[in-house]
Amino acid sequence: MEEKLTGVSALLKNPKTQAFFDSMIESVARVVPKIVIRSLWVIFLLLIMNHVVNGVIKALRTLLCKSKADPLLESFLVSLVKTIIYIGFFFLIISGIGVHATSLVAILGTAGIAVGLALQGSLANLAGGVLILFFKPFLKGESIVTPAGMGVVTAIHILYTTLTTPDNRRIIVPNGQLANGAVTNISREPERRVDLTISTSYDTPVEKAKAVLERIAKENKKVLHEKGYTIRLNAHNASSLDYVFRVWTKTADYWDVYFDLMETVVIEFAKEGIEIPYQKIDIYNK
Repeated sequence: MEEKLTGVSALLKNPKTQAFFDSMIESVARVVPKIVIRSLWVIFLLLIMNHVVNGVIKALRTLLCKSKADPLLESFLVSLVKTIIYIGFFFLIISGIGVHATSLVAILGTAGIAVGLALQGSLANLAGGVLILFFKPFLKGESIVTPAGMGVVTAIHILYTTLTTPDNRRIIVPNGQLANGAVTNISREPERRVDLTISTSYDTPVEKAKAVLERIAKENKKVLHEKGYTIRLNAHNASSLDYVFRVWTKTADYWDVYFDLMETVVIEFAKEGIEIPYQKIDIYNK
Protein backbone atom coordinates (compact mmCIF):
# COMPACT_ATOMS: atom_id res chain seq x y z
CA MET A 1 0.00 0.00 0.00
CA GLU A 2 2.83 2.40 0.87
CA GLU A 3 4.49 1.64 -2.43
CA LYS A 4 1.30 2.48 -4.34
CA LEU A 5 0.91 5.78 -2.47
CA THR A 6 4.52 6.61 -3.19
CA GLY A 7 3.95 5.89 -6.89
CA VAL A 8 0.85 8.11 -7.06
CA SER A 9 2.66 10.91 -5.23
CA ALA A 10 5.55 10.71 -7.64
CA LEU A 11 3.12 10.74 -10.60
CA LEU A 12 1.38 13.86 -9.29
CA LYS A 13 4.70 15.61 -8.78
CA ASN A 14 5.70 14.85 -12.32
CA PRO A 15 5.98 18.14 -14.32
CA LYS A 16 4.09 16.68 -17.27
CA THR A 17 1.18 15.62 -15.04
CA GLN A 18 1.06 19.03 -13.41
CA ALA A 19 1.09 20.69 -16.83
CA PHE A 20 -1.81 18.48 -17.98
CA PHE A 21 -3.95 19.36 -14.96
CA ASP A 22 -3.09 23.04 -15.33
CA SER A 23 -4.22 23.02 -18.98
CA MET A 24 -7.49 21.28 -18.03
CA ILE A 25 -8.23 23.85 -15.34
CA GLU A 26 -7.56 26.68 -17.77
CA SER A 27 -9.86 25.11 -20.39
CA VAL A 28 -12.67 24.69 -17.88
CA ALA A 29 -12.15 28.25 -16.64
CA ARG A 30 -12.52 29.50 -20.20
CA VAL A 31 -15.58 27.36 -21.11
CA VAL A 32 -17.69 27.67 -17.95
CA PRO A 33 -18.35 31.45 -18.24
CA LYS A 34 -19.47 30.99 -21.84
CA ILE A 35 -21.84 28.17 -20.88
CA VAL A 36 -23.26 30.23 -18.02
CA ILE A 37 -23.76 33.30 -20.22
CA ARG A 38 -25.43 31.28 -22.99
CA SER A 39 -27.67 29.50 -20.49
CA LEU A 40 -28.74 32.81 -18.97
CA TRP A 41 -29.39 34.21 -22.47
CA VAL A 42 -31.57 31.24 -23.44
CA ILE A 43 -33.50 31.44 -20.16
CA PHE A 44 -33.99 35.17 -20.71
CA LEU A 45 -35.36 34.55 -24.22
CA LEU A 46 -37.77 31.90 -22.95
CA LEU A 47 -39.01 34.23 -20.19
CA ILE A 48 -39.69 37.20 -22.46
CA MET A 49 -40.97 35.29 -25.51
CA ASN A 50 -44.65 35.16 -24.53
CA HIS A 51 -44.58 38.76 -23.27
CA VAL A 52 -43.13 39.97 -26.58
CA VAL A 53 -45.68 37.96 -28.58
CA ASN A 54 -48.60 39.27 -26.50
CA GLY A 55 -47.35 42.85 -26.72
CA VAL A 56 -46.90 42.78 -30.49
CA ILE A 57 -50.27 41.09 -31.04
CA LYS A 58 -52.00 43.63 -28.78
CA ALA A 59 -50.44 46.52 -30.70
CA LEU A 60 -51.38 44.90 -34.03
CA ARG A 61 -55.00 44.40 -32.94
CA THR A 62 -55.19 48.04 -31.82
CA LEU A 63 -53.80 49.23 -35.17
CA LEU A 64 -56.19 47.04 -37.17
CA CYS A 65 -59.14 48.12 -35.01
CA LYS A 66 -58.37 51.79 -35.65
CA SER A 67 -58.07 51.15 -39.39
CA LYS A 68 -61.39 49.20 -39.33
CA ALA A 69 -59.83 46.20 -41.04
CA ASP A 70 -61.90 43.19 -42.00
CA PRO A 71 -62.24 40.78 -39.02
CA LEU A 72 -61.03 37.85 -41.12
CA LEU A 73 -57.96 39.84 -42.20
CA GLU A 74 -57.30 40.64 -38.54
CA SER A 75 -57.36 36.99 -37.43
CA PHE A 76 -55.18 36.00 -40.42
CA LEU A 77 -52.54 38.68 -39.76
CA VAL A 78 -52.49 37.92 -36.04
CA SER A 79 -51.87 34.25 -36.75
CA LEU A 80 -49.18 35.07 -39.35
CA VAL A 81 -47.31 37.59 -37.16
CA LYS A 82 -47.42 35.26 -34.17
CA THR A 83 -45.89 32.45 -36.25
CA ILE A 84 -43.11 34.74 -37.57
CA ILE A 85 -42.22 35.91 -34.04
CA TYR A 86 -42.00 32.36 -32.75
CA ILE A 87 -39.74 31.40 -35.66
CA GLY A 88 -37.52 34.41 -34.87
CA PHE A 89 -37.22 33.36 -31.23
CA PHE A 90 -36.45 29.82 -32.34
CA PHE A 91 -33.41 31.03 -34.31
CA LEU A 92 -32.30 33.27 -31.43
CA ILE A 93 -32.47 30.33 -29.00
CA ILE A 94 -30.58 28.07 -31.40
CA SER A 95 -27.90 30.74 -31.78
CA GLY A 96 -27.76 31.16 -28.00
CA ILE A 97 -27.14 27.45 -27.55
CA GLY A 98 -24.19 27.73 -29.90
CA VAL A 99 -25.56 26.48 -33.20
CA HIS A 100 -24.99 29.08 -35.89
CA ALA A 101 -28.07 30.03 -37.90
CA THR A 102 -26.07 29.66 -41.13
CA SER A 103 -25.31 26.05 -40.23
CA LEU A 104 -28.99 25.41 -39.50
CA VAL A 105 -30.02 26.97 -42.80
CA ALA A 106 -27.43 24.84 -44.61
CA ILE A 107 -28.84 21.70 -43.01
CA LEU A 108 -32.39 22.70 -43.99
CA GLY A 109 -31.17 23.48 -47.50
CA THR A 110 -29.63 20.04 -47.81
CA ALA A 111 -32.97 18.50 -46.86
CA GLY A 112 -34.92 21.00 -48.96
CA ILE A 113 -36.74 18.45 -51.09
CA ALA A 114 -38.00 16.50 -48.09
CA VAL A 115 -39.04 19.66 -46.26
CA GLY A 116 -40.80 20.97 -49.36
CA LEU A 117 -42.80 17.77 -49.73
CA ALA A 118 -43.67 17.77 -46.04
CA LEU A 119 -44.88 21.38 -46.14
CA GLN A 120 -46.70 21.10 -49.46
CA GLY A 121 -50.13 20.92 -47.81
CA SER A 122 -49.31 23.75 -45.39
CA LEU A 123 -48.13 26.02 -48.20
CA ALA A 124 -51.33 25.27 -50.14
CA ASN A 125 -53.38 26.20 -47.07
CA LEU A 126 -51.39 29.42 -46.64
CA ALA A 127 -52.01 30.36 -50.27
CA GLY A 128 -55.67 29.42 -49.85
CA GLY A 129 -55.98 31.80 -46.90
CA VAL A 130 -54.54 34.64 -48.98
CA LEU A 131 -57.01 33.90 -51.81
CA ILE A 132 -59.95 33.88 -49.38
CA LEU A 133 -58.92 37.26 -47.97
CA PHE A 134 -58.45 38.71 -51.46
CA PHE A 135 -61.62 37.46 -53.17
CA LYS A 136 -63.82 37.40 -50.01
CA PRO A 137 -66.15 34.48 -50.85
CA PHE A 138 -67.36 34.76 -47.25
CA LEU A 139 -66.97 37.12 -44.31
CA LYS A 140 -66.86 36.68 -40.57
CA GLY A 141 -70.33 35.96 -39.20
CA GLU A 142 -71.71 34.54 -42.47
CA SER A 143 -73.10 31.02 -42.67
CA ILE A 144 -71.50 28.76 -45.25
CA VAL A 145 -71.95 25.15 -46.35
CA THR A 146 -68.77 23.14 -46.99
CA PRO A 147 -68.06 19.43 -47.50
CA ALA A 148 -67.02 19.40 -43.84
CA GLY A 149 -70.37 20.77 -42.69
CA MET A 150 -72.38 23.96 -42.27
CA GLY A 151 -71.49 26.70 -39.80
CA VAL A 152 -70.87 30.36 -39.09
CA VAL A 153 -67.40 31.69 -39.96
CA THR A 154 -65.65 32.73 -36.74
CA ALA A 155 -62.00 33.22 -37.79
CA ILE A 156 -59.45 32.55 -40.49
CA HIS A 157 -55.88 31.62 -39.59
CA ILE A 158 -52.84 31.17 -41.78
CA LEU A 159 -53.58 27.47 -42.35
CA TYR A 160 -57.25 26.90 -41.46
CA THR A 161 -60.66 28.50 -40.99
CA THR A 162 -62.92 27.84 -38.01
CA LEU A 163 -66.70 27.43 -38.27
CA THR A 164 -69.26 27.20 -35.47
CA THR A 165 -72.23 24.94 -36.15
CA PRO A 166 -75.80 25.73 -35.02
CA ASP A 167 -75.41 23.20 -32.19
CA ASN A 168 -72.18 24.96 -31.08
CA ARG A 169 -69.61 22.54 -32.47
CA ARG A 170 -66.31 23.83 -33.85
CA ILE A 171 -65.29 22.77 -37.37
CA ILE A 172 -61.69 23.27 -38.49
CA VAL A 173 -61.41 23.44 -42.28
CA PRO A 174 -58.04 23.78 -44.12
CA ASN A 175 -57.90 26.96 -46.19
CA GLY A 176 -56.83 25.02 -49.27
CA GLN A 177 -60.12 23.11 -49.30
CA LEU A 178 -62.17 26.30 -49.01
CA ALA A 179 -60.19 28.11 -51.71
CA ASN A 180 -60.27 25.23 -54.22
CA GLY A 181 -63.57 23.54 -53.36
CA ALA A 182 -67.26 24.40 -53.58
CA VAL A 183 -68.54 26.66 -50.79
CA THR A 184 -72.18 27.74 -50.49
CA ASN A 185 -72.66 31.11 -48.81
CA ILE A 186 -76.21 31.22 -47.42
CA SER A 187 -75.88 34.58 -45.68
CA ARG A 188 -74.56 36.87 -48.41
CA GLU A 189 -77.95 37.67 -49.98
CA PRO A 190 -80.52 39.57 -47.86
CA GLU A 191 -83.46 37.38 -48.99
CA ARG A 192 -83.95 33.62 -49.30
CA ARG A 193 -86.65 31.40 -50.74
CA VAL A 194 -88.26 28.77 -48.53
CA ASP A 195 -88.98 25.63 -50.56
CA LEU A 196 -91.45 23.10 -49.18
CA THR A 197 -93.10 20.00 -50.60
CA ILE A 198 -96.64 19.48 -49.27
CA SER A 199 -98.53 16.24 -49.90
CA THR A 200 -102.30 15.64 -49.90
CA SER A 201 -104.45 12.64 -50.66
CA TYR A 202 -106.08 12.11 -54.06
CA ASP A 203 -109.46 12.88 -52.46
CA THR A 204 -108.49 16.53 -51.91
CA PRO A 205 -109.44 18.88 -54.78
CA VAL A 206 -106.42 20.65 -56.24
CA GLU A 207 -107.96 24.13 -56.00
CA LYS A 208 -108.89 23.62 -52.35
CA ALA A 209 -105.37 22.57 -51.41
CA LYS A 210 -103.88 25.54 -53.29
CA ALA A 211 -106.31 27.97 -51.68
CA VAL A 212 -105.46 26.78 -48.16
CA LEU A 213 -101.72 26.98 -48.83
CA GLU A 214 -102.09 30.50 -50.25
CA ARG A 215 -104.01 31.60 -47.17
CA ILE A 216 -101.31 30.15 -44.93
CA ALA A 217 -98.66 32.13 -46.80
CA LYS A 218 -100.68 35.38 -46.64
CA GLU A 219 -101.19 35.10 -42.88
CA ASN A 220 -97.50 34.69 -42.11
CA LYS A 221 -96.09 38.14 -41.23
CA LYS A 222 -92.47 37.24 -41.98
CA VAL A 223 -93.18 36.20 -45.56
CA LEU A 224 -92.28 38.79 -48.22
CA HIS A 225 -95.73 38.97 -49.82
CA GLU A 226 -94.72 41.44 -52.53
CA LYS A 227 -92.49 38.78 -54.11
CA GLY A 228 -95.46 36.43 -54.52
CA TYR A 229 -95.78 32.70 -53.88
CA THR A 230 -95.36 29.56 -55.93
CA ILE A 231 -98.05 26.94 -55.21
CA ARG A 232 -98.30 24.32 -57.97
CA LEU A 233 -99.01 20.62 -58.25
CA ASN A 234 -95.62 19.02 -58.81
CA ALA A 235 -96.03 15.21 -58.82
CA HIS A 236 -98.58 12.39 -58.90
CA ASN A 237 -97.16 9.82 -56.51
CA ALA A 238 -98.50 6.38 -55.77
CA SER A 239 -100.57 7.55 -52.79
CA SER A 240 -100.31 11.34 -52.77
CA LEU A 241 -100.41 14.56 -54.74
CA ASP A 242 -97.28 16.63 -54.10
CA TYR A 243 -97.39 20.43 -54.25
CA VAL A 244 -94.48 22.82 -54.53
CA PHE A 245 -94.93 25.53 -51.88
CA ARG A 246 -92.41 28.36 -52.19
CA VAL A 247 -92.30 31.73 -50.44
CA TRP A 248 -89.67 34.43 -49.93
CA THR A 249 -88.42 35.82 -46.64
CA LYS A 250 -85.47 37.68 -45.19
CA THR A 251 -82.38 35.54 -44.67
CA ALA A 252 -82.45 36.11 -40.91
CA ASP A 253 -86.06 34.81 -40.76
CA TYR A 254 -85.53 31.73 -42.94
CA TRP A 255 -85.79 29.05 -40.25
CA ASP A 256 -88.63 30.80 -38.40
CA VAL A 257 -90.70 30.88 -41.58
CA TYR A 258 -89.76 27.30 -42.48
CA PHE A 259 -90.90 25.83 -39.18
CA ASP A 260 -93.96 28.11 -38.91
CA LEU A 261 -95.22 27.00 -42.32
CA MET A 262 -94.64 23.32 -41.61
CA GLU A 263 -96.60 23.53 -38.36
CA THR A 264 -99.36 25.72 -39.75
CA VAL A 265 -99.95 23.38 -42.70
CA VAL A 266 -100.70 20.48 -40.35
CA ILE A 267 -103.05 22.59 -38.23
CA GLU A 268 -104.96 24.16 -41.14
CA PHE A 269 -105.25 20.94 -43.10
CA ALA A 270 -106.81 19.27 -40.05
CA LYS A 271 -109.32 22.14 -39.78
CA GLU A 272 -110.21 21.89 -43.49
CA GLY A 273 -110.47 18.11 -43.47
CA ILE A 274 -107.56 17.71 -45.86
CA GLU A 275 -105.80 14.40 -45.36
CA ILE A 276 -102.02 14.32 -45.28
CA PRO A 277 -101.21 10.88 -46.72
CA TYR A 278 -99.08 8.32 -44.93
CA GLN A 279 -98.16 4.76 -45.69
CA LYS A 280 -101.18 2.50 -45.35
CA ILE A 281 -102.92 -0.45 -47.05
CA ASP A 282 -106.56 -0.32 -48.12
CA ILE A 283 -108.20 -3.77 -48.31
CA TYR A 284 -111.44 -4.15 -50.32
CA ASN A 285 -113.60 -7.21 -49.66
CA LYS A 286 -115.95 -8.13 -52.49
